[in-house]
Amino acid sequence: MSVLMRVLASVVSLVLALIAPPAWADCPLDLGHGVGWVVFSQHYMIAFRPDPSRIEIGEPFALVLNVCTKGGDAAELVGVDAQLSDEARAPAQHLKIVPGKDGRYRAEGLLLPTAGRWEVAFDVRSGEESQRLTHEIVLQQ
Repeated sequence: MSVLMRVLASVVSLVLALIAPPAWADCPLDLGHGVGWVVFSQHYMIAFRPDPSRIEIGEPFALVLNVCTKGGDAAELVGVDAQLSDEARAPAQHLKIVPGKDGRYRAEGLLLPTAGRWEVAFDVRSGEESQRLTHEIVLQQ
């Protein structure tokens, strides 16, 4: 790596460290494997990725998640489901939410039976406050 590239990388790292809210340090957004999404709301932050990393039509998969408040505290994942655009919710056959520690979860048994635009919904809670966050996943044939 050239000297210029190292200096640039150092400057970028420093800027990111200065502008990143310190409370988010307890809620890692990097789930590994270089894939995944982050969903924000006014009160919550969810980082998630599929396992396996490629979602196949009609094949069960899991989601690996970090669920946190914007303050960086762990939040509770209450439910996960999926809906094909403007249709009924897909049955979450044998959906199992496996809690880890510090807001980490694994939602197993998800299945998207057809191609299309799927809205995946996450029900989260912290204390008395709960909210539903959503993210669209486009599944192609």
